[in-house]
Amino acid sequence: MTSTDPQAGFKQAAGHFASGVTIVTTRNGDHVYGITCSSFVSLSLNPLLVTVSVNSHSPFLAEVRESGRLAVSVLADHQQDVSRYFSTRGRGRGEGEFPDLSTESMTTGAPIVSDCLSWFDAKLHAVLPGGDHEILIGEVVAAGGRDGAPLLYWDGNYRQLDMEPSDNRIERYADAMSVQLHLVGLDSTGLLDAQLALEPAAGALAAGVRSEPGLSALRDSLARSRALMDSPEAFTESALQFHNALGTASENPAIAASVQALGRSRQAHYANGTTWESMVRTIEAHEEIYRAIEAGDEERARALVTEHLTTVGARLCRQ
Repeated sequence: MTSTDPQAGFKQAAGHFASGVTIVTTRNGDHVYGITCSSFVSLSLNPLLVTVSVNSHSPFLAEVRESGRLAVSVLADHQQDVSRYFSTRGRGRGEGEFPDLSTESMTTGAPIVSDCLSWFDAKLHAVLPGGDHEILIGEVVAAGGRDGAPLLYWDGNYRQLDMEPSDNRIERYADAMSVQLHLVGLDSTGLLDAQLALEPAAGALAAGVRSEPGLSALRDSLARSRALMDSPEAFTESALQFHNALGTASENPAIAASVQALGRSRQAHYANGTTWESMVRTIEAHEEIYRAIEAGDEERARALVTEHLTTVGARLCRQ
């Protein structure tokens, strides 16, 4: 949505850019100084340069200019308290060390937050104007880090990085459950009952959501099925993926995982008896379901999925 107020629009747009959280520090004589900063950028590899942007009214600028050194500590996901420490008025300056905060020094002597995710120790290279901020450029003389996840800041709140995409987790859990169901043995009646309990709801939810990734996955499944009608085995495998895509398009992780967990059982029961006529009927049914979802017709999508499963179930019973 476009804002008619450029400043409001800028703030809203900038707030939706996720950034890491850093602490920028310096040591100037007998005292240390630090601020929380999210505007940190790796600038150059030759020479090794980094930048941070600091409010023009911040006393930190004078401290760095005088000391000629700065360190950047990239906070780990468990260090929100460290960020808040430096965001609290009066805590940014300390005599010798920061009270109640563990730090260490490397090459320049500027403090580095203990247990941070990574750090850059630098000499002041240049200071550039940047509107109501000034841009400090540091020449890195030492750097390091460890394994872990970063602390993020997005839309006015601290966030944590999900190290494993949710889709991957769903697939992993669903696959484990699918193996167990296959080993236990799910007969055709049990499979159909499970599908009728899950997939019509998935179709209705997908129609309510109408997400482009969900619709795209359904379209891709249909296109693959049409292209494989000369190979009943490959067609069956592709057509069964439509059911998984239906679960994913619901955007409900529980339903998506449950539908996907039926995969091996569906393959075992649907592998035989695929004919040209059944392939044609399957594609027609899947296309109708897709059109209902694309149109956002939740009740029709639910009814069409139920009708399709009932037809398939009747064919299974005749085998």
